[in-house]
Amino acid sequence: MKRFLPSLLYLFLCMNGSGQPVPFDPGRGLVVVEVTIDGHITGTFGIDTGADRLYIDRTFAEKNGLSIRENSGNMVVTGVGGTSAMAATDIRSLRLSRRETLYNLSATVVDMQKIGGQTAGKPPDGLIGFDILRRFYVTVDYPNGTMELISHEPDFLTSGEYITWPFEQERHLMLVDVLFDGSVRAPMVFDFCASLTTLEPSLAERLGYVPDQSGWLIIDSMGEGDVVVEDVQAAVIDHSNLKRSGSNEFQGILGASFLYRSKITVDYKRQRIYFH
Repeated sequence: MKRFLPSLLYLFLCMNGSGQPVPFDPGRGLVVVEVTIDGHITGTFGIDTGADRLYIDRTFAEKNGLSIRENSGNMVVTGVGGTSAMAATDIRSLRLSRRETLYNLSATVVDMQKIGGQTAGKPPDGLIGFDILRRFYVTVDYPNGTMELISHEPDFLTSGEYITWPFEQERHLMLVDVLFDGSVRAPMVFDFCASLTTLEPSLAERLGYVPDQSGWLIIDSMGEGDVVVEDVQAAVIDHSNLKRSGSNEFQGILGASFLYRSKITVDYKRQRIYFH
């Protein structure tokens, strides 16, 4: 979900110095983890490097008795799949694991079904976005199905046993330079909570790819430096709505169909992505 709005998040974090891996099911491609809200409400939230803040699904909020403050204006949230009216709610605590709990959070309430992209099954109950994630080193291990938030510098940085891929921070979005088929370069959004890699129609045309009747295509190779993945499934999508709410620079989104083979850490402070 992508939207640039005045931040309403005021949060105080209580995190243990050593991160604790949190399991997720990589089958859908989304990094969705189980959380506990206010000590007793359970749900599934996506770790979303493409979202700007903390979001909660309206149906989930209403079902669990969260107090919703309706927006008196016409402000909306824009996602890959469309737009949704926005409201607000406050939660006392959001527990990710025994060692990782966030306190006193303001969240934006939206209809996840309306803003979601092409994902299989029910959308997550919420999204944890940039305003929270930027405070941590965010590690997603797709092969082992675990996610980890670490507040201190990870030990692996002293080993040198990783590949570095720089990114530019465009507001809350992470833009990476991607080389396609060894010849065409384009900026792409790096997104842990996108199940698919997507291309703008103009980029697909430049690359000479024509989607099949289902809208899919296979990219021969894409990546940067030593991070190159072959035979990447992708979809062609017009991101015009998304671009109107933020950056006009990107030509697509790097999702799980590119990332699923890797263990990856995002370093917001240095604007680096590490492939282990």
